[in-house]
Amino acid sequence: MRAKATSPRPPPHTVPVLCKAIRVFAEVARSRGGVSSKALAVSLGISPTTCYRILKSFVAERWLSARRDGTFELSFALVPLLQPLLQHEVLIETVKEPLRQLAATTGLTAKITVRQGDDAVTLYSASSPKSTAITSRVGSVISLAIGSSGAALLSALPDAEIAQILDRAAPEVWKLQDRADVQRRIREARKEGCSFDHGSFQPHIHTLSAPLAVEDRRIIAAITLLGFPQDFEGTARLALTRQVKYTAGGCLQLIKGQDLAA
Repeated sequence: MRAKATSPRPPPHTVPVLCKAIRVFAEVARSRGGVSSKALAVSLGISPTTCYRILKSFVAERWLSARRDGTFELSFALVPLLQPLLQHEVLIETVKEPLRQLAATTGLTAKITVRQGDDAVTLYSASSPKSTAITSRVGSVISLAIGSSGAALLSALPDAEIAQILDRAAPEVWKLQDRADVQRRIREARKEGCSFDHGSFQPHIHTLSAPLAVEDRRIIAAITLLGFPQDFEGTARLALTRQVKYTAGGCLQLIKGQDLAA
């Protein structure tokens, strides 16, 4: 007999019913053909009454739609709220092929990241063709104070704003670097249009990034190559710098064609 699911204990300093509501919404989003309140209550270990009220609350706010057969699905009224994410989806589709070509040519993993608050978020990653290589998970979040991608994204900001972001960085950000290292990478990105990191996140992960900057110098994303220290030794780093900057330039032309720079 299958055991009944139990609702996990919410993390400290959170609102339990809101945590349940998020889990309900996420489960509806994952369902392809709609899901019933009873099925959700059983699978998530939530009281049937609570589950139904959560669903009806989302319907009232037009985040979910109730179907005639008693199941629930995502509402199209969410589209305006998701516009920034949809724009990122267009950005991913626009640069996906150039990133794949960059990974194939260099033998290193290539990714695109965007700024979200004080963090850099990976939107898309083209894996290295090598059997042993550094990889990057889509959706991974890292402080802007870490790595070459963070420096590329910070490089167009005023120094005062950069200082505030660095002041807010978590203590673990400074285990393998100091503020002078971050400032060096930012200066490099501003002067050379490319920034290199010697392992500020993990010693065996080195990265090389170029910002995607539109006409008003606003940076909308960063293109990054990830590899082992030996991948960037000697003249290899110069060649990789040319390739990542070339790819960034090509991506910018494609982005302008999609009107994503607005």
